[in-house]
Amino acid sequence: MILKTEYVPKEAVKYFFCAADMIVQPYRDATQSGVTQIAYHFERPMLVTDVGGLSEIIPHNVVGYVTKVSADEIANAVFDFYINRREIEFSENMAVEKNKFGWGRIVQAIEGLAREIA
Repeated sequence: MILKTEYVPKEAVKYFFCAADMIVQPYRDATQSGVTQIAYHFERPMLVTDVGGLSEIIPHNVVGYVTKVSADEIANAVFDFYINRREIEFSENMAVEKNKFGWGRIVQAIEGLAREIA
């Protein structure tokens, strides 16, 4: 395990995400997380706790896990990830799921809203 507590320049972010088997975000409190969108970009499976809006964008057992803020639940999900070799399955699902957050979908939503208003 590598603990990096100093600033990571944007050019180096890819090395950290691509080296990770899974991006674990055991937040106790959160609204959104830029880490989640970066993980989608690099198609890295995720584990998030069910706080804020994180569970809304991580389909449980599709691209990763949504757990309660509980050490046991987090540990069980990590255990399941490795024992059941879920990395390939989740990464492949990430490639599909991340399309929901692309610019094309955003433009479609804005155009749809503009038509509703007009």
